[in-house]
Amino acid sequence: MECSLPESLDISTVLDSATQYKQWLANSDLLKIDASRVTRVDAAGIQALTSLFISAKSNQLDIQLIQPTPALLEGINTLGLSNQFDMNNEVGEP
Repeated sequence: MECSLPESLDISTVLDSATQYKQWLANSDLLKIDASRVTRVDAAGIQALTSLFISAKSNQLDIQLIQPTPALLEGINTLGLSNQFDMNNEVGEP
């Protein structure tokens, strides 16, 4: 299943994102998460996304982050969470 992240992954979207992530987990055994539109991130948004990846892996679901933007990559690296994500090598638009 291919899914897209919104432009903002921040505290204002965490509740909606968590609900959406649960639906994604329930409806697929392969998730490709398109992160090419993400322009705004904060720790809460990245923590929610990390939780999605950890949940998927613990339920033995394949999950991959596709085309992460520089802003998202910077946030993930700043928080030291890059080892939690399976990513392709292509970077999305800034």
